[in-house]
Amino acid sequence: MDGIDEWQRLLEAQHRVVTRAQLLAQGFTDDGIRAQMDAGRWQRPHDGVYSLTSGPLTPEALRTAALLACGTGALLSHETAGELHGFVKPDPDRPIHVTVRYGCSAARSRGIKVHRSRALAHIAEVGSDPPRTSRVHTVLDLAVAAPDAAEALTLAHQLALDAGVHPLALQKAAELRRPPRHRKSIDDAVALLRDGVLSALEYRYLVDVEQAHGLPVGRRQQAVPVDGVRRYEDVAYDLPDGRVIVRLDGFGGHRDRRTAFVDRRRAVAAVLARAPSIPLGSEEVTRSPCRCAREVAELLRARGWGDPLLACPRCT
Repeated sequence: MDGIDEWQRLLEAQHRVVTRAQLLAQGFTDDGIRAQMDAGRWQRPHDGVYSLTSGPLTPEALRTAALLACGTGALLSHETAGELHGFVKPDPDRPIHVTVRYGCSAARSRGIKVHRSRALAHIAEVGSDPPRTSRVHTVLDLAVAAPDAAEALTLAHQLALDAGVHPLALQKAAELRRPPRHRKSIDDAVALLRDGVLSALEYRYLVDVEQAHGLPVGRRQQAVPVDGVRRYEDVAYDLPDGRVIVRLDGFGGHRDRRTAFVDRRRAVAAVLARAPSIPLGSEEVTRSPCRCAREVAELLRARGWGDPLLACPRCT
């Protein structure tokens, strides 16, 4: 009875997907397995892996089948791990990504994308079920797989934010694995995160408005007192004749009345401190970065900035 119960627990844990070795250990024979297949009661998603069902496999069963096909120690990784961690949008048409140890003989199979890593022992999410790479190493994998350096920087920055990965953790992961591709882009993403660039909108403002037009480097996430509470401004320029604030407001930042109220109080506090502020949203920054730069520059000059405004390739 114990053996039967143990077998049922295994089937439940593996979503009724098993290996040939597990079937043989339970007393099944190759002829018996073949008979079940011929009768249409079982199916074989990969060589040596069987689903003891006749209908479509669930996503959980498909992931289990991919892990079993790739052997002991395999980890779900890349987009598949990102889906399980909740920061990559699921796509049923995407192959299942699995990482195995370097030198493993796991062969590619239909619907599986196999990766190999020398650091397999260090990249797993402890206690995860099913086994997968950790959040930080999933972010690193996706950045390294980017088609070019610019995309790697954007991915590393945005995915780290979406996954809640601390920049120091991303830096340590990169130092551990020393990826041969896009290392500078990953280091640049770490620097952006450490400097307080905490959204895609803030990144676009930094690149397309501030850097592209030669504006001074603003200080990110600057603490300001508002009604006796510490709040934070997105970008602050401290100049000889005072401070200028740029507030980057994405549409999602005002989903509730409380957030809107805090933003209004921040605006009042800035006026009382004689620190002019300019609010910019995604539409202005992405569609009209040159105009944004001119408007910010006008405020900066009123506070003592005297450098010329540069023309970017988009300027008319």
